[in-house]
Amino acid sequence: MNIKQSFFTTLILTAFILPAHAEDPINTTRDVLYQWVETKQIFSEETSDWQLEKSILQDTEVLLSKELARMNAAIDDLEASATAADADRTTLTEEKEKQIAASAVVKANIGALEEKVKAIVKTLPGPLVDKIKPLIRRLPNDSTNTKLSLGERVQNVVGILSQADKFNSTITLSNESREISDDKVVQVTTLYWGLAEAYFVDNSGSYAGVGKPGTDAWEWTQMNEVGPAIKQLLDIYEGTGEIQFVKIPASIQ
Repeated sequence: MNIKQSFFTTLILTAFILPAHAEDPINTTRDVLYQWVETKQIFSEETSDWQLEKSILQDTEVLLSKELARMNAAIDDLEASATAADADRTTLTEEKEKQIAASAVVKANIGALEEKVKAIVKTLPGPLVDKIKPLIRRLPNDSTNTKLSLGERVQNVVGILSQADKFNSTITLSNESREISDDKVVQVTTLYWGLAEAYFVDNSGSYAGVGKPGTDAWEWTQMNEVGPAIKQLLDIYEGTGEIQFVKIPASIQ
């Protein structure tokens, strides 16, 4: 039963009861009416408050749902980042272990490499030795007792071998002084055919010869009879002579 029906029921009962028990039915009816109005106002206010609270709760639910979704996405991103970081950490650890193992191998063999390089330097031609002198000076006298770091020692060895390989893959022209006899030194032009062989001749073509690497140094053999041919070869190399086949002595080791 709603409030309106209750009010009319109250009025009917009042109509039958008041004549026997009340002297002023109008005042009584007025009081009942006031109570009914007051009750309706309270009900209306409660209904309005509930609607407002319901709207607030619904908005709050939407906001909390969005915040929950954002937090779940953030957690997923953190988990993905953590997984990627673990993978990177594992990779870096493996690389570090490989580098440590490689460094141990290099450290155990660098001394022997330096000694081999010192032996190789003795067989290198003068122009190449002049170019790599700064690196040669840095080779330790005692490979077992040096203040150079492992990286510096490796850099020296690699630098010398790299320059030697570069020289070996090119033809090099050099102006040098060559001892022809015990008391005679002449200015010659030398053409190095990599590290395999070299030919020298003076400006007149009178003094000439062939050079090749020896055990401790380059060995030079005077062959004045091939001076004109070597002079012709140099002219072709420098672009001042006609290109043609030139017959000169050569040896295969």
